[in-house]
Amino acid sequence: MKIEDLYSIYLEVSEICTDSRNIKENCLFFALKGGNFDGNKYAEGALEKGAKYVVVDDSTVVKSDKFILVDDALTTLQQLAAHHREQFDIPVIAITGSNGKTTTKEILVKICETTFKTHATKGNFNNHIGVPLTLLSMPLDTEVALIEMGDNHVGEVAELCKIGKPNQGFVTNIGMDHIEGFGSFELNVRAKSEVFDYLIKHDGVIYINSNDDILNNMSKRMKSPIYYGNEYDFANLEFVEVNPFIVYKDRQGDVISTNLFGAYNFENILTSFCVGKNLGIDQDKMNRAIAAYIPSNNRSEIFKTENNTLILDAYNANPSSMEVAIENLTKIDSSSPKGCILGDMFELGSISEEEHLRISKLAIDQNYDHCIFVGDRFKFFENDQAFFFSNKEEVIAYLSEHSINSELILIKGSRSMGLEILKNSL
Repeated sequence: MKIEDLYSIYLEVSEICTDSRNIKENCLFFALKGGNFDGNKYAEGALEKGAKYVVVDDSTVVKSDKFILVDDALTTLQQLAAHHREQFDIPVIAITGSNGKTTTKEILVKICETTFKTHATKGNFNNHIGVPLTLLSMPLDTEVALIEMGDNHVGEVAELCKIGKPNQGFVTNIGMDHIEGFGSFELNVRAKSEVFDYLIKHDGVIYINSNDDILNNMSKRMKSPIYYGNEYDFANLEFVEVNPFIVYKDRQGDVISTNLFGAYNFENILTSFCVGKNLGIDQDKMNRAIAAYIPSNNRSEIFKTENNTLILDAYNANPSSMEVAIENLTKIDSSSPKGCILGDMFELGSISEEEHLRISKLAIDQNYDHCIFVGDRFKFFENDQAFFFSNKEEVIAYLSEHSINSELILIKGSRSMGLEILKNSL
């Protein structure tokens, strides 16, 4: 079936589904394959649950004209998403980077929604399946689209750009994330620059943080990037303080208090502000949107329990984000003693041992009242200045017998560590 014909069917259905457990009435089900599953086996069941059609790539499961047979279901999903994208003549903004992608996107959503019908990536649907699903859920009356693009190997962002066809974009920063997949920091730099390669080739708008040496160096090959971050750039804000939330001043002299914890989030605010300004959004509207934004989903959230104040940043972790989180905790002017609970960092490949050692030493050197490490990667460096546990269950057991009270505690680790559960024990 031609993509144009499949697109006609897409316009008739309620939504796209790829999980047979979550079939919606009148949806179009794509039978995708994974390491431990084959969606073709669930195609007939999807129809029984209410799917209007199923897209399959195994001829043996076809039983009626409700089965649409293609060479590869995933490739077809991506091609359909690209075709849908081509129906829009609007700003489609690619968002990638090592740290801060989702927070920047969420701030930018709030800014754009003040003026435009905005569509954006939900959660972390930012890979080869998530980006197509994000695009295919985009209503026809969308005026601005914000497409988050994640990566863990060279070439991934380039492929996502072919699907999403952005005409604007930026890289939040480049750190030491997914080194196992990239192979080296240098290859990570190359991978992140793929969004710039696409935008340069297609005369797109590129935003550059002029305070970032790596990004600034990349900008030398660009015709006319939009710079932000310094006095004479297109956009700039002045950092006032973080104690514990960020306060900034705009060029009009207005001082804005936010709900964003951590000095590192100032760059996310600044990036969002620059993009919003270039889209023509009123500055006062942007300031109000930024001030009203409250982080969620374990990203720089502040919790006050009965006993402690918690900085919950347990959505993800790599050496770069760990370092700035520790440094930020240290800088906070607080009358309360401080502590940290840090979980293993994954996908670091050959640098894993040295980076876990470096981060453990950095945290211990701050002389916090409590320094707890969770996971076998950190446990390798156990010493008498900190507590080391193999998993969060061991931490919970320890805290049940050794309560911590009246402290300001940073909780940070890779997503699969699930450290957010520790807030119930603190």
